[in-house]
Amino acid sequence: MKFKQLLPLLAIAAVLVPAAEGGSKFKVLHVFGANGDGVLPYGPLLLGKKGGLYGVTIDGGSGKCSDYGCGTLFELTPGRAGWKEAILHNFDFPHGSGPLDSLAVDSAGDLYGVTVGGGPNGLGSVYELSPTSEGWAFSTIYPFGSREGLVSDKAGNLYGFLTASTSGGGALAELSPGSKGWAYTALYKFCSQQHCADGFGPAGPLSWDAKGNLYGTTYHGGGGNSYGVAFELSQATDLATGSVTWTYHVLHRFGSYKNDGQNPDGGLVVDASGNAYGVTVYGGVYGAGTVFELTPSSGGHWKQKVLYDFQDCANGCLPGGTLAFDKAGNLYGAANGGIADCGYTCGVVFKLAPQTGGKWKYSVLHKFDGADGGFPIGVTIDDKGNLFGVTTNGGTYNEGVAFEITR
Repeated sequence: MKFKQLLPLLAIAAVLVPAAEGGSKFKVLHVFGANGDGVLPYGPLLLGKKGGLYGVTIDGGSGKCSDYGCGTLFELTPGRAGWKEAILHNFDFPHGSGPLDSLAVDSAGDLYGVTVGGGPNGLGSVYELSPTSEGWAFSTIYPFGSREGLVSDKAGNLYGFLTASTSGGGALAELSPGSKGWAYTALYKFCSQQHCADGFGPAGPLSWDAKGNLYGTTYHGGGGNSYGVAFELSQATDLATGSVTWTYHVLHRFGSYKNDGQNPDGGLVVDASGNAYGVTVYGGVYGAGTVFELTPSSGGHWKQKVLYDFQDCANGCLPGGTLAFDKAGNLYGAANGGIADCGYTCGVVFKLAPQTGGKWKYSVLHKFDGADGGFPIGVTIDDKGNLFGVTTNGGTYNEGVAFEITR
């Protein structure tokens, strides 16, 4: 979530106040910032196979990067006495510092992520953390980083917004493991100008649909006023040669009409029918952001529909991060707004429930108050419908918390 852009809209007046969701229970699992701990967790949590949670902090830990720490990768494990944190890796500048966003995992349990600083070129790195009998082994697998996390496929390849140099507008790329290391392949190269029609500046990690196509967003670009795009990167396999061809297609250019959403923040989540969902920080009827749906239609076109216009910052506004689905088809996400105890406001976790006639009902599951966290970054949901997430600030040391919301 791009918090530096919050400022003007946090005093939007209420028009209709959504009801708070009853029956939800909030619990802080870990408070970051104690001596030697990581600080400022940033990005959604990854669910482990045994109920544990993995995540990163952009600062803290034992590494030294100027006057700050270099960040950590941590695991939270449930137990009878509560949740216990273990730091699996302390980052340092030579191998990559400042880990950000979501982690990817392969079938062997290896974790993959990105940093924004340090590394061989001083521009971050892609790293692998592998479980061994003696602990976790860290290695740098690519010498350029990213601000957005990675996704993996069944073959162990990684996909994300990765560049191969210090110039250009970046690329959607694949990293493939081999006997000589990891090979980089650019699947689509973006225009290097901020107003380019194909988008500029990734806004979240990529996501898959059931057919093996990738989806994502950019925060800027799209032509016109440069309010960002949603896109698809579709693949086709030549049956004779087995070669794969990827095609980039813009699904929607935001700010295309009055009251359209502006500047998507976070990736897209795709349902079983192939519909994609996301959020914009700005735009909409009240200028406070939207939740949108993109539906495929005839001729390769896509239709965009705004499911919810944020309208009352006391109950959430300026949303950010990737949404999450539960088994019943409800959407969950995080937004700014809520209680004004964090300098501006501390943020909320919200739910959108589908109703008859294509409408959606908005409700607030939790409002942060600073003491229990502030500024949530997306949510993750398990198969029981429990929500997990982190906040970048708040808690005892004002360095963020990890939390759980159960129903």
